[in-house]
Amino acid sequence: MADMKNSRLELCNRIRMEAEHTEDTGFPLDAFPQAVQSVILDMTKYENYMIEFIATSMLSAASTALGGTYRIRIKSDWQSNSALYIILVGRPGLGKTPPLEAAYRPIRKHDYALFKAYEAEVEAWKAAGENGKKPVLHRTIVSDFTPESLLQTHNSNPRSVAILVDEIMGMFNSANRYTNGQLIEQLLTAWSGGALDVIRVSNSTPVHIERPCINIIGTAQTKRIHELLKKGFEENGLLDRILFVLPKSREVSKWTNRDDDGEKTSLAAKRWEKILDKVLALDYDTETEGDGMEEHAAHVLSMNSEAKEYFFSWWNEKVERINRIEDDADVDSREMKHPSHVARLALIIQVLRYASDESHLQFVDPVSVKAAIRLNDYFEDSYIRIRSFVADNTCEEPPKVLLSLLPDTFDTKTAIAVGKELQNISKRTVMNYLRELCHSRLLKKSKAGHYEKMVYESGKYSINENEPSTQNCNE
Repeated sequence: MADMKNSRLELCNRIRMEAEHTEDTGFPLDAFPQAVQSVILDMTKYENYMIEFIATSMLSAASTALGGTYRIRIKSDWQSNSALYIILVGRPGLGKTPPLEAAYRPIRKHDYALFKAYEAEVEAWKAAGENGKKPVLHRTIVSDFTPESLLQTHNSNPRSVAILVDEIMGMFNSANRYTNGQLIEQLLTAWSGGALDVIRVSNSTPVHIERPCINIIGTAQTKRIHELLKKGFEENGLLDRILFVLPKSREVSKWTNRDDDGEKTSLAAKRWEKILDKVLALDYDTETEGDGMEEHAAHVLSMNSEAKEYFFSWWNEKVERINRIEDDADVDSREMKHPSHVARLALIIQVLRYASDESHLQFVDPVSVKAAIRLNDYFEDSYIRIRSFVADNTCEEPPKVLLSLLPDTFDTKTAIAVGKELQNISKRTVMNYLRELCHSRLLKKSKAGHYEKMVYESGKYSINENEPSTQNCNE
């Protein structure tokens, strides 16, 4: 009966996606469970949300709800939780914040229930003459915080904490200015699975979080995203850990006056809340230690043999190409984070399929792995388009003039000749221009002494996607 229901929903979703041209977005909506697809399509239709924003926000919310209760085994002893760092990018008015809030509303509701319980506990504590341990507020979502308060919040809620910030560039701009990079170091460590500690003279009780689970999601305007690329976050690796969403369309959807918009949106929101509540209901594996104390440990899901074979083959194809690169500077450090991102996305998709009553939580299967790879490909396409977009707006004009005079593919000898003949510039200047163009992601070195243009036009990125992108064109 359930299979028949899912089949009907799948057919309905497929018809709706075709009718509403969702394939034009480039976002792999069909990577999601059928029940979640239906919610996304309803919210897109009745609330004018962009598919890319609402779907990605739901991934983040699901990861936050899951927290550290489940982990995925990537390889041997290498495990990971599902934490994601995400930035939704778009021009002003494109509608980035409303879908983010809609996706996280069930978690805000959950936090509010915890707050009301805390208020009651405080009142009881005061009525008892403030004897005993003072109640602690448990919450998941933080927006305005210090590095210390972030870890204090996480310590009170070991399951997970989510940094949800509208206009997230403000947070990154202040991170290094006021805290000497402490927040950034915490985020780098947490993403990699390292333990976090806070020891301050003002606080006699040190905070130690053995397995942090911190999700980040926020919005940024296209005109400000270049600030992130100039903060040194590329050098320290934070940029490699962030998934970006940049819709191909810059058009704001027109409003349609329907009498049932409110009702349909409410029903979709309830369906999403039901799915997320099932994720929130998942808990740690409880083990009893020798002294009778209970120890909470994460459930660890492995990929089954078919999923592992597909995952390993996908990554080994990349490894073969990476191993052919002779210059270390030409290895894309971001690509080396792909196994972690895909594994985390696969875990989230598996959990969402379980919460939608479309699968199980016994292991991660090939459906989830393949969905995760497609999602990762979309996020990487968004990142590349953002880099190209930023490059076109920040690169100096003289190098761009030289680039416009060169063919789509060329060698160093051709560039030097064109520069001398048409711009009257020296070989040294040409080489400096080529390095700047590569650093700005307007150009890439395909092999020693050979270059290819990276073109960004009307939301389309054109380059051989099977080749590694580079950040440096040093000869």
